Amino acid sequence: MKLKSILVPFLDEKTAGPAFETAALLARESKGHLSCVHIRQRPVPSTTVIYPLGGVFTEFTEDFLESENKLANDLQALFNKLAHDAKIGVSTLAKHSCEKGVTASWDDEADDVFSAMPRIAMTKDLAIFVGVGADAPPVATMLAEELLFQSGRPQLLCPSAGMLSLPKRITVAWNGRQEAARAVAAALDLLRDAEAVNVLTVRKAESLAVNTDEITDYLRLHDVEATQTDIELADDDGETERLDEEIREFNSDLLVMGAYSHNRWREAILGGFTRHILKSSTIPVFMSQ
Repeated sequence: MKLKSILVPFLDEKTAGPAFETAALLARESKGHLSCVHIRQRPVPSTTVIYPLGGVFTEFTEDFLESENKLANDLQALFNKLAHDAKIGVSTLAKHSCEKGVTASWDDEADDVFSAMPRIAMTKDLAIFVGVGADAPPVATMLAEELLFQSGRPQLLCPSAGMLSLPKRITVAWNGRQEAARAVAAALDLLRDAEAVNVLTVRKAESLAVNTDEITDYLRLHDVEATQTDIELADDDGETERLDEEIREFNSDLLVMGAYSHNRWREAILGGFTRHILKSSTIPVFMSQ
C-alpha cells in the first residue's frame, strides 16, 4: 500500500514533532500528503453552575477554552515550523499533487477527539502518532484503541523518539487470525523494503499449531523473503515475555501485528499482548484490527 494520505494527530507539543517527522519520512517515496489535525476539547455542560440565589459560574469554562485555544495556536505554530524545517509545502489535500512532492495541511476543530479522529482516519492510508511505551500520553493509548475499532484503518504507533529511519529488520507477530492478516497486507511496502523479516509465532504446548508456511509463501509472492520462528512455550514460560525476548534477539526496529485478537474488554481485565505492547514497546508498532 503506497502511503498517499497520512493522518498525524497533534495531541500535544511533546509528541507532535516525532509523529510529524515519522510521517514525513514514510511519505517521501510516495510523495504523499500529511493531514495534521488537532481536536480542541469541549467543556462539559456541567461546568456551568447556577447558584440558589441566582448567577451563573462560568470561570472554569472560560479558563478551559482559553487553555484549549492556546494549545491549538501553539500546535499550529509547531506545525508550521516542522513543515518549514522539513521543506514540506503547506497545501490542502484537495490541491496536493505528486509534482509538489510531500505536502502537509493543518486543521483543528472543536469536537470529541475519540469520535472525530476515527472519522477522519477512515479516508487515510495510515495514522501515525506517539502511542507506545511507558511515557506515551494516556490519551494516545485511548485514541489508539478507538482508531483501531472505529476507523478500520491501520496505524503506526511510535515510542517517544519516533521512527528515526526506515525499518530494516521487521518482526511479524503471526497468530493466524484475520487481524494479523490485515496488518501484514497493509504493511507490505514496508516489509518489501526491509533487509530482514521474521514471522514469529509463540504458543502454549496445549494450543493448536499455527501454520506459518502459508504466510511466508504469501510474502514471497510479494517479493518479501521471510524467516520463520515457531516457539512452543514450556509450562512456566510467559507468552508476552517470550515474544519480547524474540523481538529483541532479532534486533527488530518495527513490529507488525494484529490488535485485540481477543475481545478488548477481556484484555482490559485479564491482560493481553496488545495492551502489553502499548504499554511497553520500545520500537514502532504497525498495527491493524
